[in-house]
Amino acid sequence: MTHRIRWCGFDYGETLMDPSGLRNPLLWGDIYKALGRPELAADKIHAYRVLRDTYGEYYTVKEGHRHEVLSFVMDGDEEAQQAFMEAEPRLLDQGEHVHKTLQTLHEAGLVLDVVSELIRTVGPIDQNVILRFLTAHNLRHFFRYLITPLGKIDMFTGIVIDERYCGQTKSAGTIYDILVDDLAEQNISPDQAIMIGDRPSTDIEPAHARGLRTIQYSGYSHWPPSPATDAVIYDFNELFPIVDAWMRLPKSSQ
Repeated sequence: MTHRIRWCGFDYGETLMDPSGLRNPLLWGDIYKALGRPELAADKIHAYRVLRDTYGEYYTVKEGHRHEVLSFVMDGDEEAQQAFMEAEPRLLDQGEHVHKTLQTLHEAGLVLDVVSELIRTVGPIDQNVILRFLTAHNLRHFFRYLITPLGKIDMFTGIVIDERYCGQTKSAGTIYDILVDDLAEQNISPDQAIMIGDRPSTDIEPAHARGLRTIQYSGYSHWPPSPATDAVIYDFNELFPIVDAWMRLPKSSQ
């Protein structure tokens, strides 16, 4: 008897999204050229780097401190905010082989969701950076939900449909407590679920502790392989063969 893998959750930053664009000065150059104030670009690049130094990484700023990008980097300028929201998805890229891999998983019948530490968003929740990124790169249709500390967001409507997740985080592990209950309501057990991400402390270890299988993606990340991960991949081409092999194992071998 096989024990079919049924669900995969994906981290956003440094997993689905190629993080090189986060460091791209073209972002701020494009914004302030469009606003007719190109002379401000260098100051904005510096301010953005100050936020990076404060919080450690650009993607941490993007997911947890976007309000400070508006207030500190753009001085609360709503016109600049709109230009930022339009330029950002264009300059951020998807990880190599992501689209092909998601299509293969989807065609194999797996349920796919994004699980992100998106704590704050600038503007309406249905216009958050992750939904805009997935839309811009034709990835959104592969996923059902975006699961975040802001709630579970329906990919089709952009509306929060489950507030149990509100205030729960990956770093504390509490978002996975809710996720396990949520999946159980869909008749999916933890050993039928896989969490895929780069960061041991938020994507791998808390998910593993709650019985989910884990795959650590190290295509961009500097994090060393976690002892809690079931597999490590460096290219998305490696993902489906691992998932497929697990799907074929007898239940007693899982």
